[in-house]
Amino acid sequence: MTGPVTNSRTAVTMVTTVAIITLAVAGTAGLLAWQLSPARSLLAHDLAAGWTGVGWFTASWLLMTVATMSPTSLPLLRAFTRMLGDRRDAGRLVATVVAAYLATWTAAGLALAALDALVHALVHGTSFAWAVLPLSLLLAGGYQLSGTAARCLTACRTPFGILARRWSGRRPGAEAALIGLDHGLFCLGCCAGLMVVMFAVGMANPVLMIALGGVAALHKHAPWGALLARVTGVVLIVAAVAAGAAHLVGGVGLGGH
Repeated sequence: MTGPVTNSRTAVTMVTTVAIITLAVAGTAGLLAWQLSPARSLLAHDLAAGWTGVGWFTASWLLMTVATMSPTSLPLLRAFTRMLGDRRDAGRLVATVVAAYLATWTAAGLALAALDALVHALVHGTSFAWAVLPLSLLLAGGYQLSGTAARCLTACRTPFGILARRWSGRRPGAEAALIGLDHGLFCLGCCAGLMVVMFAVGMANPVLMIALGGVAALHKHAPWGALLARVTGVVLIVAAVAAGAAHLVGGVGLGGH
């Protein structure tokens, strides 16, 4: 019995890996194609256009998530696949985890976009508008160095705790959804600082978004990822100080003329 079970488990694992990689490549290609198309202005995270703006934002954010974040879920998905063994519904349960994970990221993206739009509406046309970028970088850097970010990163780097807590097999569909939700929330928790940077510099640059996604992946999977997360926090704080100083020096220079 061991042979067929092992072969079935290996097949599902391979299909899962290929599917996630395919999704990531398709998401990346979609983002880059969008950037090169006449509709590239719609990549900007502007919700001012009502439901149309929300729709375009959701599409671009979902593409970004698929391209940059879905590959980082592979360790959890592989572990979950091994846990499922030779269940006939293994493929559906893995797909449920992925769907819940993406739904979590989409909801968070919409909330962050609404907050971003509110902040810009409040400071637009005021003398404080320049401060949005340095304050965003400072907030992101401070969060990167926080205990909350460290705990979430630990959960992402060791996903077996999520599986042990959420999976019993008694309510497979609901439990799979909760696994995806938990993983999405922990992933958001450890990447929140980088998400703030994405909004601060503008989502209309897919190359930068993909680069930030690559940094997030290194945080979660490289042996030195936890150290890199702290280094990233320090770099963001330094960047915030530099951005603020550049504005102040520039303002003094203009005033001197």
